Amino acid sequence: MPRGGYLSLYLCIFLGTIRGGEGLEAHTKECAITGSLREKLQYKNRLRFMKHYFPIDYRISVPYEDVLRLANISRLQQAEVSQPNLRYLWASVNCNIMEIIQNVLLKDHPSWAYIQEIYELLIYVREIAMDLQVDPKVETILTLANSGRDRKLVKPKALLDNCYKVMDLLYCLCCKESNIRNWEDCVVPQAQPHSRPPPPQCSGPATLLYHPTQPRTALVRERELRPLQVEAEPSGKAKLGEERFIP
Repeated sequence: MPRGGYLSLYLCIFLGTIRGGEGLEAHTKECAITGSLREKLQYKNRLRFMKHYFPIDYRISVPYEDVLRLANISRLQQAEVSQPNLRYLWASVNCNIMEIIQNVLLKDHPSWAYIQEIYELLIYVREIAMDLQVDPKVETILTLANSGRDRKLVKPKALLDNCYKVMDLLYCLCCKESNIRNWEDCVVPQAQPHSRPPPPQCSGPATLLYHPTQPRTALVRERELRPLQVEAEPSGKAKLGEERFIP
C-alpha cells in the first residue's frame, strides 16, 4: 500500500473509533484532522522537506490567488466572510498548492510522499465543508486561482509557511481546548480592540466577529483542480520553478 494509503486508513480507523464511542461533532473532527496536519507542518519538517531537499533559491510558479497569507484572511474577515468559508478557502487553495508542488517532483523525490500526506489531510478538511454555502468573495478567489491568468514564483517552504500560519489563525481558538494533543501549544490570536468575545464553537471568525450578512446562495460543489500547465521555451526546456528533479 502506498504511504499515503496508510495515512488514509489510519484516519478512517481513528475517526471511526471516536465516532463509535462518543459521536464525533463536525468541529471536533476538524480539530483531529488539522491536529495531524499541524504535526506534519511543524517547522523542522517544512525546513527539511521544502528547503533542504530543493536547490538554493528554487521557486515554483503558482496562481497569484493561491498565495494565501494572514493579511488576506484579515481582509476577508473585515469583509464579513464567515469562519467556515475561510476554512474552506484555505483548504481548497492549499490542495491546489500541494498538487502544483507534486507536479514539479518525480515520485522518487524525498518530499513527494510528505506532500501527498499533507494533501490527503487537506482533502479531509475540504470534504467537511461540502454542504457549505460559499461566500461570493471566496467563489471569486477560487475561480481566479483556477483560471491561472496571473502567476508568481514562490519558494516551496514559503507556501507551506503560509499554510501553517493561516491554519493556526483559523483553528487555534476552538481547537486549543479540545483533547487533541497537537493543538495544546498553539497561541490563540489576540482579538482586535472593540471586537466581541469569540464564539464557544468553531463557527465564527477566529479574532473578529461581525454582524451577520444576508444568507448566501452559492452551494459548494466539487471542483476539478486544474493541472499545472508547464510553459516551455522554444528550446523545449521548462521555465524556472517547473523543472522536475531528484536531488
